[in-house]
Amino acid sequence: MATRLLAAPATIPDPAPFEGGAPFATDTEEIVAGWAKQLPYTDVRQLAHAIDTGQAITVEYVAASGNLTVRTLSRLELAPPHLEAWCHLREDERVFTLSRVHGVMPT
Repeated sequence: MATRLLAAPATIPDPAPFEGGAPFATDTEEIVAGWAKQLPYTDVRQLAHAIDTGQAITVEYVAASGNLTVRTLSRLELAPPHLEAWCHLREDERVFTLSRVHGVMPT
């Protein structure tokens, strides 16, 4: 039994809607997933939750120049295919293309 427990994954991942799992929890999740196809479902959920609740979020973002940058964003507004937000790095309102968001982390 100990061998089976050690071989088991640490956690069971939530099913992703686009992989045949449960439906999206919110319309925001579905919209974000449609425009940010490169994000895993957990990141889609986290970003959608931040948009819906008004919480700040940190994202890994690929700029038009191709450089990867990490940005902390607040005052999020979904305007597909973009995300309008206050960028703490630039201390200004910025527009982010959802397809260039490559990772999402809690702030």
